[in-house]
Amino acid sequence: MLEKETKERWENYRKANTDKPLVRENELKDVFKLVSPKSGERILEVGTGNGYLTFPIAQAVGENGNILTADVVDDNLQSIAKHNKGLPVDTFLFNDKDLFSSIESERFDAVVSIATLHHFDSKKDDTGENGRTRALKDFYRVLKSGGRLVFADVASNTISQKYFNAIDNPEHCYPEGHPHDFFSVSRLETVLKGVGFRNIKIEIKKVPWRFKSLEEAQNFIHTIHNAKCSIQESFSTAKEYLGFNKVGDHYELGWELLFVIAYK
Repeated sequence: MLEKETKERWENYRKANTDKPLVRENELKDVFKLVSPKSGERILEVGTGNGYLTFPIAQAVGENGNILTADVVDDNLQSIAKHNKGLPVDTFLFNDKDLFSSIESERFDAVVSIATLHHFDSKKDDTGENGRTRALKDFYRVLKSGGRLVFADVASNTISQKYFNAIDNPEHCYPEGHPHDFFSVSRLETVLKGVGFRNIKIEIKKVPWRFKSLEEAQNFIHTIHNAKCSIQESFSTAKEYLGFNKVGDHYELGWELLFVIAYK
């Protein structure tokens, strides 16, 4: 993939989430509540994005704590560093080869991630479950005894998974489409147990994205996926698979994620 195309993809991802911070509030609140960061804790965040979880967690752990936010995209980490206002945030750039091998074992009280785990595998590269399993093993290793893993991600056979399959092309998600696979609840539980996690709780929840208007929804979907088709076509696909309805004073686009908490 060309560097220019990669930069554009992630610039638009950050832009969509930063310009419209309330759109994904449902899922962000649920992840934050599940991880329940406490003063003085050290937390690893995997998948920085625009910092939508990074900064709230950093505020919660306070000056005696720390959050290490990790991403495969350096521009995401540079954006965090640029916008940080004195919060206890460090950044970590990882790659597909080394992942988190340079991070010492038993360092963190919690590992947290949102909509990122599926990115560790690619259908184009035929990696199967290898990338995700390897990442989960690293998460387990860097957690302290009794530490918790908390994440939300797309589950197979949900409306979110069917939507991602529908936009797995460069017109709807430029430049590579969305060539990722997703765990079922039962398979994820099996993999987590195999890694060594215990007291595993997994729940699929509806966490609709919220919009003030149809126009806001159209622009958000087109921007977050860096789509090259028209705004109307981009949103038509989202509406077909996810549903779009007026609820009280706002609009909702259907979204489903699985939420996980497991302990070392």
